Parts: sequence; C-alpha cells; structure tokens
Amino acid sequence: MDKLHTEINRRPIIAGLNVFFCNRLSEEASVMWKKHRERDDSRIVDLFSGQLRSSLHCSMCSHHSNTFDVFCDLSLPIPKRSSTGEVTLRQCLDLFSQEEKLDRDNSPMCERCNRRTECTKRLSIQRFPQVIVLHLNRFTMSKWSISKSTVYVSFPLTNLDLGPYGPVDCGSVLYDLYAICNHAGTVNMGHYTACCSDGNGWCFYNDSSVTPVTESQLQTNQAYVLFYQRSNSTASVRK
Repeated sequence: MDKLHTEINRRPIIAGLNVFFCNRLSEEASVMWKKHRERDDSRIVDLFSGQLRSSLHCSMCSHHSNTFDVFCDLSLPIPKRSSTGEVTLRQCLDLFSQEEKLDRDNSPMCERCNRRTECTKRLSIQRFPQVIVLHLNRFTMSKWSISKSTVYVSFPLTNLDLGPYGPVDCGSVLYDLYAICNHAGTVNMGHYTACCSDGNGWCFYNDSSVTPVTESQLQTNQAYVLFYQRSNSTASVRK
C-alpha cells in the first residue's frame, strides 16, 4: 500500500477531507492531520489512513500530553489463551489499548516536570478510516529466534464496534469484514492465501485457484490480517 500511495500521491492541500471522526477533534490533532495531508494525498490515504492518539499521564504532576500519528494498519498483540482455549478479537483490541506503565528509563520527558518520570501510556483511535486493517501479530522475535503463534482468534463478520477504542462519547463505530489474509506454515516456510467477499458470498483465493467458501470456514488459526469496511457511515467504499 505504501508503494501504491507513493505512485498515485496527489499531494495538494485538500479542503473538506472525507474522513471519519466521532466528535470535535482537538486543535492539535487537526493540525497534525492537515500537515499529513499536505504531503500525502491519494486514494490509499482516503480509504486506509486513520489517526492514532498516544496519551501520556505523568504520575508526579498529573500532566496529560497527547501525540498523534497516522496509521494504515493496527498491529494487535495476541493475549494468552483463556481457560476455554479461545481468544477473541475484542481481547486483542483491549490489550492493544490497555494502559501501560512506563518507568523513568523508558518514559519520555514530562513537559511540565521537565524530566523523565514514571507515567502511564494509552493508545486510542482519534480518526477512523473507511477501511481498517487489523494485523494479528502472530510472529514474536526473541534474542535468538522468531516464533509463530497458532492461537485461534475468533472475530465478528459484521458489526465490529470500535467506538470503545475512540474518543470519549463517540458512540458506535461499526465495521463489517470483507477480506482476510491467511498465513499457513512456519516462520521459515509459509504460504499466503486470502478470503474475500464479492457481495454475493465468500471466495477462497489460493494462487491461481478460486473456490467458494461458507462463512463457517472463514475462522481458522491461520487468519493473519483482517480487512473491515466502515458500515454505519454516509460514505461508501467500492471493493
């Protein structure tokens, strides 16, 4: 997607951007988004780009600060298996947005204290894209090796509500699944396949072969990247 964006980047400053947000955005977030669109403007940005907010809270002076970054996909950690042996996409999202404690060595400078202090960090979605790409982080790197998780992660096909991960009081932000990228095999030898909805049903794409599949066949422990389209909005996305 980065390569496609580079090739079709329109680059002018756009007035009246077609993006989704829940409530009145802070001036800082709007300024950062405008700066991004002055440099990067393409159909890829129209569809896939959102804005992530990182909130820091200093434990010494209680100062709050925010930084805003553009994203084209969210990489979600996979929690440990539950007692039932199943992990849900909701649990992955909860872990992604969970408040994290930073000690002095790993924290940034507090703007008010003017020194490194213990603080907490939380990630949330500031602007919602038309198409959100959720990457299940199945590959873990250690000092000497890379391992792959084969944990089964269940995910909804319709009405995935990302509102709880956005600005306060933004209401429901609903998405429907329309494509899945699967990874089969190991770290050293793997194979990618895809499932995609064409409006009339689901198809399984494996190199040169295309076969119809049922919705019950979509959920496997090979699901790697999930593509969701915004459903409760006035804009439409052509797949």
